[in-house]
Amino acid sequence: MTYLGFLVLFLILPTLLLMAMLVHRWRRGQLSVPLRTWSLSILIHTGIALTYTTPWDNFLVAHGVWTYDPNRVTGWLVGWVPLEEYLFFILQPILVGLWLGIRWKNPRNPHGSLHRAGPRWRWGMTAVGIGLWVANLAIWRWGGPSWTYMGLILVWGLPPFILQMAFGGDLWWDQKKNFLKIWLPPALYLSVADALAIREGIWRISVNWSTGCHILGLPIEEGVFFFLTTGLLTSGSLLMILPESQTRLQRIHERVRDGIRMVWGKADPIG
Repeated sequence: MTYLGFLVLFLILPTLLLMAMLVHRWRRGQLSVPLRTWSLSILIHTGIALTYTTPWDNFLVAHGVWTYDPNRVTGWLVGWVPLEEYLFFILQPILVGLWLGIRWKNPRNPHGSLHRAGPRWRWGMTAVGIGLWVANLAIWRWGGPSWTYMGLILVWGLPPFILQMAFGGDLWWDQKKNFLKIWLPPALYLSVADALAIREGIWRISVNWSTGCHILGLPIEEGVFFFLTTGLLTSGSLLMILPESQTRLQRIHERVRDGIRMVWGKADPIG
């Protein structure tokens, strides 16, 4: 199987199916969120994923952490990475976003508000993320070459999680049940697909830069990658569509605007 064939079978066809299901639910008025909002969320997250992942993935390939079979790709490279890899960057957030759009329901508590956790969860989850990032740096520094791939995944993937939690960790906690139901299926699906691609020899993970730990044929680093990235896409989309997030973002915008006005006001010369 070629890399392009893998994309068609495991990402493009499921994406088209989910797209058809989402449009069908939209026509029947069964979407909890307007279709335009879902489309915007998918577009934004796809752009972020492509922009944020490109330099990181090029670094991995350039240093031999991840390699691909030249006979399984088209040979068109952008930097160090084959064109098919960039298609993967684009298709994963679309797939996850469509799945979320189909599965999402707007729950309400008896008081009519989604927000119950309070600021302690917001800053608590932020602290957890920072702690994991610092611990990973320590392990990466003294853990030897075998932690290289895992360390690079966590160094790259935890900062967006920290930002999400700093903005809306309390809102995320309120939606934890919804989050798990939406997050786990695509994370498991992509992990299984990745294990099959590795078994087919489409790409390889260097034994020199990885722990060598496998779960049902899947390198543990690859499982962490797909569970982390799918989680970031899911939580980012949830935070984008929740009304409480939009209200909070508006308050932040107003505070920044007022702060700029105050600074510029103090900087004005006295006439």
